[in-house]
Amino acid sequence: MICRHSILTVALAVGLLAVCPTGFAQTLKLLPNKTVLAISSNATSSEKQAAIVLQKWLRKASVSNAGFDVLTETAALKLYPEDTIIAIGATQWAAAPQAIAALNDDGFLIHAAGSIISISAKTPDGAFYGAMAFLDRYAGVRFYMPGDQWTSLPENHEVAFYGGDYASQPFVTSCDFSGIKQSSSKDDPAPVPWVRLVAAARLKGGTHQHNLYAIFPPSQFAQSHPEIYPIYDGKRFIPKSASDSNWQIRFSEPATLECAKLSITAYFASDPGVRYIAVSINDNSRWAEDDDFQKTLAQFKASDPSGNYKTEAESDIYWRFMNQLGAWMMEAFPEKLLVGLAYGPTSAAPQFKLSTNIVAYTVMHIGEIDGYLDAVKGKPAILNQWLDVAHHLGNHDWYEGDGYLIPRIYSGYWSRYMKALAANLPDAFIHCEAYPNWGLDGPKFYIAAKLWWDPKADPKTLTSQFCQDMFGPAAFAMRDYFTKVEDLWVLLDEVDGPKRKIGGWQNQFLTTPTSRSLIAACRASLNEAEMAGGTSEQKDRIMFFSRSFALSESLFALAASPSDAALHQKALHIAQEIAKLPMAVNDPTQPEKAIEEIFKPKK
Repeated sequence: MICRHSILTVALAVGLLAVCPTGFAQTLKLLPNKTVLAISSNATSSEKQAAIVLQKWLRKASVSNAGFDVLTETAALKLYPEDTIIAIGATQWAAAPQAIAALNDDGFLIHAAGSIISISAKTPDGAFYGAMAFLDRYAGVRFYMPGDQWTSLPENHEVAFYGGDYASQPFVTSCDFSGIKQSSSKDDPAPVPWVRLVAAARLKGGTHQHNLYAIFPPSQFAQSHPEIYPIYDGKRFIPKSASDSNWQIRFSEPATLECAKLSITAYFASDPGVRYIAVSINDNSRWAEDDDFQKTLAQFKASDPSGNYKTEAESDIYWRFMNQLGAWMMEAFPEKLLVGLAYGPTSAAPQFKLSTNIVAYTVMHIGEIDGYLDAVKGKPAILNQWLDVAHHLGNHDWYEGDGYLIPRIYSGYWSRYMKALAANLPDAFIHCEAYPNWGLDGPKFYIAAKLWWDPKADPKTLTSQFCQDMFGPAAFAMRDYFTKVEDLWVLLDEVDGPKRKIGGWQNQFLTTPTSRSLIAACRASLNEAEMAGGTSEQKDRIMFFSRSFALSESLFALAASPSDAALHQKALHIAQEIAKLPMAVNDPTQPEKAIEEIFKPKK
């Protein structure tokens, strides 16, 4: 039976999960020839997509080439009145609106009554995510990495619904990975992007990034309000095109606020379904040279002459402007949010509270730490400084693979970060630049997506589950490998140093005796996994990671002895082999570029 609304509301508030009392529990075996998938005759594309993905993977989980037919709800009742029906989205069996009232737009409720299982949600996308959760929870189907090879199936080839109602919704309201390519099987008639399968592409609006040209287009404002554009070297600067970002608008000019209102009004009129609009600074530190800035700068310098007074002054000007804009939006567009970018000149948390409708979008590289999560020199952690003033936070992270040729896993840090957000905020916004090296990064993107949905998820448990599902008898050895690889990143970047930056081939592979010992331990775990046996597919997966890690090993060794011709040839050979492995590295030309940079004599 459906949980009462009050129970569901409380459960969602404290744990994003609601399960009805055990008295309502039941078990339904889902047999291919005795189970149909029902959608409305007016089903949306998301509901149809959910049905297609469910059918494919329920068949695979059951080792069946047929069954789990997709029908309209009318046809399902007429043709298969005694079969189990899995109803997706807005059908006659969908939960009543009050039963899902506590859910957000991507949340869902799975409910069983007799032989009918309904996957209900406020929105079609929510129904899709509910269908993917159904596969995970009841069929053991998990999409760890793009492609069928990296999708798990149940060992016993059985699918069964059990227990009572299950409701869930994501903590992160809007999120996205950039740079992840889809890899699907050739026989898949309707490939779905991997980021959608793991609910990691749930943007609720447009960009959060540098967009002053779009908010203050010269074609609209240069003639009527030239005063909003900055003065540089004594001359008015008006950008010629959107590609010119070497400027900032005059945030302290009163007309700037009025022009922003016009652009925001037009934006929401053109796309009323978006959740937010960003007014984000350009990607440079060239602040407007005017009297208001000089006055504010002098005030901050006087109060803290040895501190970061310039950034504090620029942030003060920007966030005061955003508060003014936010106050207007609360009246004009009370259901919308205003995104501000805490980046470079505006990265200092202001000394005042932000409007309740502002999302402060930071650019914290969580894997680098750099004082984001921990206090530094007596100052509160940077995250805590923002938590003190913001009602909504977002973050743009370089979760990069591209530009790195060493494993860069830091799921433990992500878990700490997400728990801190969830303990203080009602929601969050996340964007990660990804461009994965799947052979080095493994399940870290899957784990991140899980943490975005539920900050209480345990990355160690998720890693263990990945290894059990993907490697069979080698699960323990591979779990040890991924544990040690994460320890290796923390050691290299946070302890040994230097910081491993994108594309820094001259320092990315530097090691110490301690890190070299850990690298050897990683290899030992891989060797143990290779000896553990398993199916041919499980062995192929192990070799994928083993060969990818061999690339990092060769580069570590070459960096330690850059004049060694034998090491140079070995590294080149491995690099050429890696280029043949789909998904191993984001850019197969980078290994040879790194080798060339390491091997060439230093000036």
